[in-house]
Amino acid sequence: MIASYLETPSFVLLFAAMVFNMTQRSHQDHGERKRFASLYAAGVFLFLHVGLIAVQRFFPASMADVMLVPLLLITGLLFWILREKIFIFRLNCIECGTRLPINTTLYYDDNLCLACRERIEQPSDTIDAAAPESTEDTDPLINPPDKNLLDDVPRNVDEFDWEAWEPSETAVLCYVFKDDHVLLIHKKRGLGRGKVNAPGGRIEPGETPLETAVRELQEEVGVTPLSPFEVARLSFVFTNGYSLKGHVFFANDFDGTIVETDEADPFWTPVDQIPYHRMWEDDKLWLPRAIDGSFIDARFIFEGENMVSHHIQEESRA
Repeated sequence: MIASYLETPSFVLLFAAMVFNMTQRSHQDHGERKRFASLYAAGVFLFLHVGLIAVQRFFPASMADVMLVPLLLITGLLFWILREKIFIFRLNCIECGTRLPINTTLYYDDNLCLACRERIEQPSDTIDAAAPESTEDTDPLINPPDKNLLDDVPRNVDEFDWEAWEPSETAVLCYVFKDDHVLLIHKKRGLGRGKVNAPGGRIEPGETPLETAVRELQEEVGVTPLSPFEVARLSFVFTNGYSLKGHVFFANDFDGTIVETDEADPFWTPVDQIPYHRMWEDDKLWLPRAIDGSFIDARFIFEGENMVSHHIQEESRA
């Protein structure tokens, strides 16, 4: 029976995953996600191992190999469902692409080389020195503008009157793609300071969202997106009364040379390695769908930087 040949390898994989998880216990401060990744993998291997034993015990030899097919299909489905939790180990730095030491690959959630980690974790006073405005002046979660402030914001998007809503501000984001990579930034000030995002900013009077997308890329990272097109409209309401309407653009090429500015530290990352764990919570919900070709119309309610409710509608993009 094929099942008898697979029983020992499945046990070895289960045992190896558990031993590896034990070695991760001393790295919980910077490797918690990878520790859980090995646990999820061990759980799938356990399911497979128990299934192999059950197939041999409860089915005759003539049926055992037949029952092995659905068992392997279910095992593969479990890996697919848990792929974003299990397959988070990277051999190369997600920012500069350099080869990572094996210790970083196995035990550090950020998948960053030492140079990139030190740059990102630079003291906050270094970042402050590069930004002329104080955090309190530019972050609407700390000091929201007076325009269209809301009272008694519900914690469920279905309870909010979106038809009568007027946002405090309107802004854009523009993602530039090139050779299976996407251009992102470390945001240095304002809303989302310290997070990873796409270049963008608020729409100025008299501007269209498309004009703002072009201007903001020129100002923040020194390049001009070529033929940008809209892929999403995002509505954000915060429990402190601030709200934001966002237009999202994609561009598949650009002119110019990418530079770091007072507002943004740009970097390229493979599309399949976008660091969602360092971005706003909503990004991992709508951005993959937009990348896959959908037009997104989404609504979110946040308390501070924590998402408390959302609704996402998607349709085919023409």
